[in-house]
Amino acid sequence: MDVSKFISIVYNLNKIKQNWCPEKPKWEHYTIFSVVKKQKRTGLKGLRKKRLFCSVPPEFKKIIFLVLLIPILFYLIETLDEKYPVREMETFLYLPSGTFLKGAALGYDEMLGDLLWIKALGYFGGHVRTDRNYTWLAHLLDVVTTLDPLYQYPYEFGGIILATEAGDVDNSIALFKKGMENVSVDDPRYWYFPFFLAYDYMYHKNDYLTAAHYLEQATKFPQSPSYLPRLVARLYANADSPEVAVTFLQEMINATEKQALKDRLKERLHQVIHRANMKRLKQGLDAFCLKFQKYPASIEELVTTGILPGMPVDPRGGIYYISKESRTIENTIPKEDLNVHIKKKEQPRADDLPLPMRVPEEN
Repeated sequence: MDVSKFISIVYNLNKIKQNWCPEKPKWEHYTIFSVVKKQKRTGLKGLRKKRLFCSVPPEFKKIIFLVLLIPILFYLIETLDEKYPVREMETFLYLPSGTFLKGAALGYDEMLGDLLWIKALGYFGGHVRTDRNYTWLAHLLDVVTTLDPLYQYPYEFGGIILATEAGDVDNSIALFKKGMENVSVDDPRYWYFPFFLAYDYMYHKNDYLTAAHYLEQATKFPQSPSYLPRLVARLYANADSPEVAVTFLQEMINATEKQALKDRLKERLHQVIHRANMKRLKQGLDAFCLKFQKYPASIEELVTTGILPGMPVDPRGGIYYISKESRTIENTIPKEDLNVHIKKKEQPRADDLPLPMRVPEEN
């Protein structure tokens, strides 16, 4: 290489360095990288380091530091959470009753209720991720609903969570009943209280008669789903009270104005009347056998002997008879299933609970 040409290159490199890396105090310099370039020259082989972009402004240093630090912090947090899970042993043993706090709040009972409601949500959220122990949740919700009895959502949320997540069905039922007493019936979600009470009694208590009673109350609100009357009739039939279901369906048919709904209710009414007829005939058959110590030859014999006041009529068009093989009451129309089928594989989670409850499929 020519000497003059080499001097020219060195001069240009120094000029570039002055433009890109002006002289600054040492504490403002920060070399971020250097390039090692191998050059071959006559009679000389080796490595020469050339530094490029030798300094960075201080604000960029902070940004680069944060960009590198944030993912490291996230990794450390996740690792520590897995290795040392949080076990928050928070208790509300010394939290007074809602009645006591209502007087001690000096007129700010609703504000105190809102604060404790937020505390209850945090308590549930903290334990649902850790030990799933909700010892004080029912007490917290009772205090919240006592301080602010007109607030609807704590009743609904608390009643569902207590039954499905905490397994505390009795306190769930008590909270729903408390909501029915305090919340205004004009609330658009008021019908949820008797609806979920019916769910608790049907699913957890297997008390179909009480469930039908509360579900019947839910049907009286215009916001309730249109399928509830048919479900009420099915519950009454499943509770071995078809006579009550007949009366309820007749009232609903007279009250409704929609022809499609009226037709479905009439179909269900015929099914329930058939169930009531079968119940009455089986009772008559047992009474005849007990009185005469033999089976009757036909259903007409139950009427002629005075066991039954009259021959029951199937509104669906079927005919009742006594089977010679099984000695039981049968009908010419195949048997229809009016039972409420509930599949219980495991305790349902709060996020799996349907809103509103799914209607059992009709066969």
